Amino acid sequence: MYMKINKLAVFFLLLGSCIGFSGQSQQIISLYYLENIPQVQGINPAMAPRAKGYLGIPFANSTYVGINTDMIGSELIQKHNGEYITLTSKDYDYDPFYKRIGKAANFSAYQAIVPIQFGFSGKKGYFSFSWSEKLNQSIAIPRDFFAVMENGGFPDGSNYDFSPMAINAQYYREISVGYSYNFMSKLRIGFHAKLLQGLAAVKTDIETFNLKTGLDQWDLALKGTVYSSSPVEILTDSTGFPNGIGEIPKRAKDVIDMGLLNFSNPGIAADFGVVYEHNEAWTFSAALNDVGFISWKGNLKSFSADGTFTFDGLNLDATNIDSIDIVLEELTDSIKNVVNVEQGTQPFRTGLGPKLYIGTKYNVNHYFSLGALSRTQFAKNDFQQEFNVSANLNLYHFLTTTINYTYSINGANTVGFGLALRGGPLQFYIAADYLPYAYRSYSIQTSTTDDNGNTIPGTPTDVPIAPSTLDNFNVVFGLNILFGANGFRDEPMIETDTRF
Repeated sequence: MYMKINKLAVFFLLLGSCIGFSGQSQQIISLYYLENIPQVQGINPAMAPRAKGYLGIPFANSTYVGINTDMIGSELIQKHNGEYITLTSKDYDYDPFYKRIGKAANFSAYQAIVPIQFGFSGKKGYFSFSWSEKLNQSIAIPRDFFAVMENGGFPDGSNYDFSPMAINAQYYREISVGYSYNFMSKLRIGFHAKLLQGLAAVKTDIETFNLKTGLDQWDLALKGTVYSSSPVEILTDSTGFPNGIGEIPKRAKDVIDMGLLNFSNPGIAADFGVVYEHNEAWTFSAALNDVGFISWKGNLKSFSADGTFTFDGLNLDATNIDSIDIVLEELTDSIKNVVNVEQGTQPFRTGLGPKLYIGTKYNVNHYFSLGALSRTQFAKNDFQQEFNVSANLNLYHFLTTTINYTYSINGANTVGFGLALRGGPLQFYIAADYLPYAYRSYSIQTSTTDDNGNTIPGTPTDVPIAPSTLDNFNVVFGLNILFGANGFRDEPMIETDTRF
C-alpha cells in the first residue's frame, strides 16, 4: 500500500515538539465559602478568615495541581460491536467528539506552590501576604488535526485549517500583598496588589495555517510567530529551525541568577473583592481576580513565518516501517529549506486570564450555610462559564467542610469537596473540584493454572475502573497554623437560640 505524504505533516509535528504549553491559572471553586480556611482570600480578597492570624507552614501550606480539558469526555471512548474503540479506529464516530470540542480541543495543566503565606488582623482590617510559584500550560489542537485521522491522511482535494492551534506556557513568581476592611457596617471590600516576576514563557500567535492538497502539489499558507523568553539558550540549526536547548547551569549561583535574581520580565496584577451582609440570613459577594499581565523583555527569541509554500508529495511505502523514518527525515530537511523562518528578539506580553465570581450565601445558622456561585473565566476570544451550588459547614475549632455541584457550559458537570481539620493551632485542609462520580466498566478476564500447567480462562467480569468523563480535575492541600479561636468577628460559632 502506498500513500502520499506532504511536508506539512512533519512541519506540524516539528512545530509542536519545539515549543511548550501555556494556560491561565486556575482556582479551586470549592474553597469559596469555607471561611475557616485562610486560603479563601485567594479567591475573594474581601473575605477575612475566622482567625486573628495565620501562618502557612513554609513550603507545605498550599500545593495546587489541576487539569482542564474538553477532550476526555464520554465521547472519547466509544463502544462498537461490544468493544471499546478510540480515535484511531476506522469505525469511530467523530461527530459527537467534534460537537464537544468545537474548533479546537483544549488541554491545560496548572501547578502552583506557595512557599510563604501569612495574614493577621489589625485595628481596621486584615492584612495578608503570599509568595507563589506558578506554572500554567495548555495546548489547543485544531479540529482538522483529528480530521486528518478520520480521512486516513491527506487525500487529494482536501482543505485543512490548523489556524486554531495554540501551544504556549508561562512560569512566573507572584508576590501578593492584600488588605480587607469594613467600608461600612454591612459592606466589606478587599484587594490584592501583585508583583509578578516572569521566569520563562512560550507564546504562539498563529494567524494562518492552511493546507490544500492536489494531485501534483500541496499548498501551505502559513503566517505566525512563536515567542519565547527563557534563561536557557534555544539552539538552532543553519536553516533557523530550533533543534535543542543549551546547557542547564549546575552551579547554585547560576541557578539563583536565572531564577530569584531574574527581574527582566516584570508584571503586575490585582484582585478585587466585595462582601455585602444584607442581614443575618443573606450575604452577597463578588470578586474579579488576576487582572494583569507580564511583559517579557529578557532572554528573547522569536521565530516567524509568513508566506505560501508549495510542496511535492512523496510516495511512501507504509508497509515498510523502516522506510517511514527515512522519508520523514527527508521531508523534515526539505521543509527547513523551503519555509522561510525569520529569527528575532521580539518582546511580548502574556495575561493571567481574569476570573469573575458572583455569589450569594444563605446562612441557615452561624455554622451552616447554602451557597450559589457563578464563575466566568476569560481568555482571548473566548470564555468559560460555570455555576456552582454548595452546602457548607464551618465549625471553627475542629471541622470545616463543603460538598458542592458545578454545572459548566460545554464542560464538566460534577461534584466538588472540601475538608479542613484542626487540632490545636494546626490546620490541615484539602479541596478538590470536578471529582469523577461515574465510571466506565471494562471487561477483565482472569485465569488459573491446573496441576498440569494448563491455563484455564476465567469468566469475564465487568469492572468500573476508569471515569467515564474527566474534563477537569484540580486539588489543593496544605497546612496552616491558626492563631485565635474567637469565631467570626463577634459572632459565636454555635448558637444557643434558634433564629429562624
